[in-house]
Amino acid sequence: MVLAVAPQLCSAKIFAANNKSPEIVGSVPAKAIAPKQVDHSLTERWLDLTDLSHTERYRNAFATGGAHLFDNAQQRSLVAGKIKLDAQGRYDIGFRASSGRYFNWSFGGYTGENFADRVGAPTFSPSYNATAAERLGVTKAVFSDPTGLNLAHGDIKSNGWQFYLRELYFSATPVKQVTVEFGSFGIERGLSTEITSFDEDGYLSGERVRIHDAKHLFFDEVGFTTAYFGDIATPSVFDRGGSLKKSNYRQVFAKKQLKRVGFSGEYTWQAGTDTGTNTLRKAVVVGTRELKFIDSIRVEAYERLNSTSFPGIATSPLGPISPLSINGASGFAIAASKKIGKLSGDIGFASVDKDYSVYSGYRFLAAVGFPLNGDAYGTGNRPYAHASYTFAPGMTAFGFYTHQVGDEGVRTFNKQGLNAGVTFDLKAMVNKTKRVF
Repeated sequence: MVLAVAPQLCSAKIFAANNKSPEIVGSVPAKAIAPKQVDHSLTERWLDLTDLSHTERYRNAFATGGAHLFDNAQQRSLVAGKIKLDAQGRYDIGFRASSGRYFNWSFGGYTGENFADRVGAPTFSPSYNATAAERLGVTKAVFSDPTGLNLAHGDIKSNGWQFYLRELYFSATPVKQVTVEFGSFGIERGLSTEITSFDEDGYLSGERVRIHDAKHLFFDEVGFTTAYFGDIATPSVFDRGGSLKKSNYRQVFAKKQLKRVGFSGEYTWQAGTDTGTNTLRKAVVVGTRELKFIDSIRVEAYERLNSTSFPGIATSPLGPISPLSINGASGFAIAASKKIGKLSGDIGFASVDKDYSVYSGYRFLAAVGFPLNGDAYGTGNRPYAHASYTFAPGMTAFGFYTHQVGDEGVRTFNKQGLNAGVTFDLKAMVNKTKRVF
């Protein structure tokens, strides 16, 4: 979702500094000035709970060629936060748990057929791949990448009410300028969103260092990540323990917030193909509340700097299968957001290259157009819009729509997508009468 920048904060501080009220001596008795009351939660010494929610939604999506891949009710339960090991919160254990069977899906279907139930026939038929050449490419990927085939046709079923601990990591801030993280944690996106990066539900296993020293480095935060990117059908951290010994992902990132503008950038190297991928990502968010009709504008972009390929095989029922070449490419998204009372939303346009599935590391997933960015978006050129309305304390109704335009050669399982539902903020509901979390 697009986040609004609030430039009024800095302006308010400047106004307050330059407009001090004159002192009025003796006008108010000292005993009448009461200290400001701080609303402490019952658990704040040990727990910083950032999310406790449950979402029910209906999803409907058509793939390239008209295959109807989603038409069902889905649910997501989510809990995230930190267990504080000291009162100051310098040492903690971060966690995130949710439903959903794989890397870029935290929803589980419980009525109707889900993606994995319907994907078998469409991936080999004109209803999914419009041309014979595309279907031949899928067949070649079957023989050269049986692991990717198994992922798409079995391991990625996301039905029912399974619940997985996706993130569990130790975080230490021995001095205020340095934070070190180790374990299974989320992906650092800066101000980019899941459209041009990776899904918000995605995870890594490894180490990360964050440095907060704007006085000397200009940027508010710079950091480095070395981790393992993969296990896309293994969301549970308890099943991914061995990944902490692997490394196929390197990232350098920086973020800065000015009065009206925030920006971020990153360079990422990622294995999975013969030479790996080298990618630059950047994003800018501009606060525009003075325009009245728009609160903020976000522009984000990426560029895959190199060409690479998936390996072929010497023998198969089709004969030798050549490597699958993937060219360098770029993409972007631009969006404007607005909030009016209990109603908020955004509208935007995204362009993601047809080979974004290369980051999955699997030839079969690349052949059928299964990327790991936000599952509501996928690849291709598409306008999109969100809207949400908080109709009761802790209860928000939402809707989302997108439709791919042009680019008929871009394979996607989300050519047209619609979802709508309700999110229950259980934390807000529990805290309504007394602040527990």
